[in-house]
Amino acid sequence: MHSAFDVAVVGAGIFGLATAAELAERGKRVAIVDRFGSGHPATSSTGRSRGIRIAYDHPFYVTLAMDAIRRWRALEDASGEQILHLTGQVDFGLDSKLAAIAAAVREAGGVIDELDAAGLSRKLPHLLSAPEDKGLFHAQAGTVLSDTGMAALKAKVLAQDVALFEPERVVAIEPGDPTLVVTEKRRIHAETVVIAAGPWSGALLDQLGIVVPLAPSIAQVTFIAAPELVDQPGIGEWGGDGEGLGGVYGHPVPGIGYKIAFSTGQKGWSPDVAEWQADPQEQARLFAWLDRRMPEFPRQVRLTQRHPWTMTPDGDFIVDRAGPIVLACGCSGHAFKFGPALGPLVADGKQAHPLLARDRTSLTGRTVAADDAITR
Repeated sequence: MHSAFDVAVVGAGIFGLATAAELAERGKRVAIVDRFGSGHPATSSTGRSRGIRIAYDHPFYVTLAMDAIRRWRALEDASGEQILHLTGQVDFGLDSKLAAIAAAVREAGGVIDELDAAGLSRKLPHLLSAPEDKGLFHAQAGTVLSDTGMAALKAKVLAQDVALFEPERVVAIEPGDPTLVVTEKRRIHAETVVIAAGPWSGALLDQLGIVVPLAPSIAQVTFIAAPELVDQPGIGEWGGDGEGLGGVYGHPVPGIGYKIAFSTGQKGWSPDVAEWQADPQEQARLFAWLDRRMPEFPRQVRLTQRHPWTMTPDGDFIVDRAGPIVLACGCSGHAFKFGPALGPLVADGKQAHPLLARDRTSLTGRTVAADDAITR
């Protein structure tokens, strides 16, 4: 089957759907191809929830997060479904990280409060705090009901007459005028091809001679059955146990209770695994963290899931162009929250920001490991 489009998007995750929606609004003819299907358990954009926050140590991300909240609200209005559950977030851990976050939020025009140990205890009664401990709280944070958000975005692109081919694997991309995308079932011609294939992006880019350091990782999340916690703030620990910038994050989940996880993934991702089984040892380590920091926190597990994310050496995304190919990859464990705000970044078809350039110095000559921690 042959078909012609202005833009072909490889990957129907959050990057791909948001990009397709924005392009369609601009009057472009768009096709999306996804190997397993949008929101499939093997993909990065799966599951019930993701955290959302404006607490970043760079104003670019703060501004992007505030834009994302506005766009998620607009999608809620259009779909009639709840997507955001904002209860605020408490950040704690390394003093240097907290200071950088507070400065960046204020520089971008956001509001964030500094907490002493007593303030931490008021916001997070379960958290054990020493007298010298400090923290931050901001209200523009909480939870994205990710499966609902994905469904709303997918419905939006289908209503815009975007062609969605799933499940369907891309087997080759041949740059040209136009560029040819070959799948298992069809041949698609497009002026521009966006590679937003999550952990599968690296292999596709390698075939094109576009080399960027990407490390697919397997992350595990645990949902705690505790409905009494659904109005509690999210948490972000920076510099867990003094090692690097790793830690623990969590947020409330309506209808379930609370989701909690490490901010580091594990090695072992494979492109052909359709579903990842939970790792009981990681859950044991998570409960050991709770023993140290939040010993009275509920422990009844509702569900444990594993899914991939893709790390870059510096923890920033890649949104840039190489000829007819646009890169939208390297989520580094923190892209989903930006949701519909990612679309305009990619749809412009050029380097979105120096922080996201594919040839930035923080990527050049650097290596990255699957078990590196989220640093943004």
